[in-house]
Amino acid sequence: MEELNNLNEHYQRLAATISSQLQLETPNHHVTSGTSREFVWLDLFERLVPKKFKLARSVFIIDSYGQISAEVDIAIYDEQYTPYVFNYGEMQFIPIEAVAAAVQSKSRTMDRDTLNNVTAWAKTIYQLKPVLNACVRIQPDLLDTGKLNSPQAQTATRPILILCTLHSLKTDAKNDDISILPDIKRNFDFILHLDKEQQFQLIVDKEKTLAEWYKELNHYELKRYNAEYKKLKKLQKCVKENGKNRRLQDLEIMKLSNKEEDESGKQNPLLTFMFQFNQLLMIINNPMFFPHQAYVNMFNKAIQIKEEKERVKRMEDSKDDFLLAVYDITGIQDYIFASNRLKENIGASYIVGKMVETHFVDMLKDSVEKDREELLNTSWDKELNKVSIFKHDKVKAEVVYIGGGNALVIYRDWKLYNKVNRAFAKKVLKESASLTMVTEAIEFSLEDGRSYVTLYKQLMQKLSDTKAKVVRTNLNQTLPIFAQEPFKGNPITHHVDDMNVSTEQWLKRKAAGEDSSFKKYKWKFAKETEDLKRKKDEDSYIGVVHIDGNGMGEWIRSELEQIENDAHNLENTEKLITSIKKHRELSLQITNYFREAFDKTVEKVVNQSDKNSGKEQLPLRPLILDGDDFTFICQGDLAIPFTLKFLKQLKLQKNEYDIFACAGVAFVHSHFPFDLAYEIAEQCCQNAKKVYYKERDKGRENSYFDFYLVRGSYVQTMEEQRVNQTHLEKKIYNVAELEKLYHMMQCLNSGDEKVWPHSRLIALYEAYLQSEEEVELVTLEAASRGYEKIASADERLLFDALQLMDFGKEQEWKICRNMS
Repeated sequence: MEELNNLNEHYQRLAATISSQLQLETPNHHVTSGTSREFVWLDLFERLVPKKFKLARSVFIIDSYGQISAEVDIAIYDEQYTPYVFNYGEMQFIPIEAVAAAVQSKSRTMDRDTLNNVTAWAKTIYQLKPVLNACVRIQPDLLDTGKLNSPQAQTATRPILILCTLHSLKTDAKNDDISILPDIKRNFDFILHLDKEQQFQLIVDKEKTLAEWYKELNHYELKRYNAEYKKLKKLQKCVKENGKNRRLQDLEIMKLSNKEEDESGKQNPLLTFMFQFNQLLMIINNPMFFPHQAYVNMFNKAIQIKEEKERVKRMEDSKDDFLLAVYDITGIQDYIFASNRLKENIGASYIVGKMVETHFVDMLKDSVEKDREELLNTSWDKELNKVSIFKHDKVKAEVVYIGGGNALVIYRDWKLYNKVNRAFAKKVLKESASLTMVTEAIEFSLEDGRSYVTLYKQLMQKLSDTKAKVVRTNLNQTLPIFAQEPFKGNPITHHVDDMNVSTEQWLKRKAAGEDSSFKKYKWKFAKETEDLKRKKDEDSYIGVVHIDGNGMGEWIRSELEQIENDAHNLENTEKLITSIKKHRELSLQITNYFREAFDKTVEKVVNQSDKNSGKEQLPLRPLILDGDDFTFICQGDLAIPFTLKFLKQLKLQKNEYDIFACAGVAFVHSHFPFDLAYEIAEQCCQNAKKVYYKERDKGRENSYFDFYLVRGSYVQTMEEQRVNQTHLEKKIYNVAELEKLYHMMQCLNSGDEKVWPHSRLIALYEAYLQSEEEVELVTLEAASRGYEKIASADERLLFDALQLMDFGKEQEWKICRNMS
């Protein structure tokens, strides 16, 4: 045991020697003295740190996001897993993934400015973000850390931060230990300093368990990663029991003494620090695998930014270089269907409709000099044949078209584009509280030879890639102390209509009163969810209907390509102008075609219903009517007849080309979440589109329809429930088949003596849910009672009619309630 005591004394003497070396100063040469002290500290850490680590002085730490720390006096890093230290002359840059510890050395001065300085220094390291994006061979296989799906011991390491100072950390005014101040203690894991007797002292958090140190050092602040947070949170391996009862305080070593000393003098600080520091190094153990791809991307992005700056400068000096930009609003459906309050759905629809058509144009006008609107051309829909930006240098921007929730614009330079972007993004958030604006742009020159179709394809692909990566913003960041509204959990900020609502709901309700989108119709649309029900206070079914045009984008591209082929003899500028004019014409044509179909369908439905004093309202509410995209909510009984009439109307209208659409309907109870109902309707529409494209390839084009009736809870997805629903194959209906389905629904409700009673129809439906044998038994039993077998060449059509027979009572939706 004597040898151990000798070792203890050795570290006490070593501490005294280092203390003496640190106090050596060169008069009037503070920089030299500071550098000398750094070498003293470097020598100390070389004695204490395992040989697997390397030490470097006066370096910078970087991450793959391009962030760089302040200068680090001493960095302790591992070259085994991250063998890269980037050198630029005398400067060294070490990737954050390799760094195990960072040391900051300070002299005797420790005033408020110095405290602020070291705090700011620490923050430059805390902000660095290591990434999981490495590819490395491990014993069983090749590991790609970017595709992990099981809990990991490390997701985001951070260095151990150490402050070394000659200051006693005692104030002269009061004998208070300033290490308790958050400015310094919160930002450093270890503090090595000299007391007033020039003896070494060590400050460390004695209460934090090793399990807490593990989480702090290996999974540091995952929320910093924004979009990646949820993924990293799932990968974070939590400590169950190990390390929860251990603390660094347990690794404290006392020093030998022949005299009584106060409590603070009993610790051997250097020996204790060696054990405690190395314990934390072992908790980190190995730094993260080096993410080569992430750093390659960083270098390439830096080159890209430099090239973009050069392009911006070049465009400012050129008259023939332009930007083709597109604006898109994301999250529209989630925004409109965020609650089951129809008033909010209506207001949301109005806000979305105004966002690009009104607010974007306003922001564009506000971004140029006042009273200089000749610098812009925004009247694209009134002046289809006017394209002026290519021929008039003073025109800074021109709207190509606005429609389908998009705006397509040509700019003369990046400066105006960026200015409009900032203004419009703020406006979107201010007016909606949660919608997000996404924009992309590509450069082109009148002489580069690219056609308008090529430019448009490239731009839309770029937009699609950006939308896949975008992180949705939300103005209302809630806290535990806030009361929250029930649908989205946003904080309550207003009280309207005897309800507590969030900012988003307040904006929607306010907009609902301003909505003038459908005032041109004599017939009134539903304004409250109650208006969609058969009877007041009844939990009846409603239909959420989504209709989308088939191949409209392909049709536009095909038309534009034909125009460009016909104009092959023209100069490139004239080709671009011709294509833009045609694009405007086609966009308006599609919008007008679908709106006309809607108008005439409403007129037909109204003419078939009973009219009273002109104050009646149709139990239907359009929410999206933009281009070829149409979504409405209605009374369940109206969903199929209205959709059928709409699809038939598309075919009846005069047009140079046949236009088809696909429809999906979700039948749900009025209390069912509207956002989920919309998802079901959209999925049904997509199912119909798959059949459309399959049949089109065979030369058989038509409009198609799919539906889903939600009964009870919606635990499984629609497709999962359909698999186990019946032995019959799922059916997607074309227009003629949909008409037969609706006719069958009406026949089942005709009341004819030959038709089976309602109870037997229900029994037949339930038999279809079980097996073919059960269907045969029910049919035979009915025949024995004198009922004829229901005539239907399509057994699946009969099954679907049985599902929907309660919606075949045509008189139900003909009864329109008086608005008063």
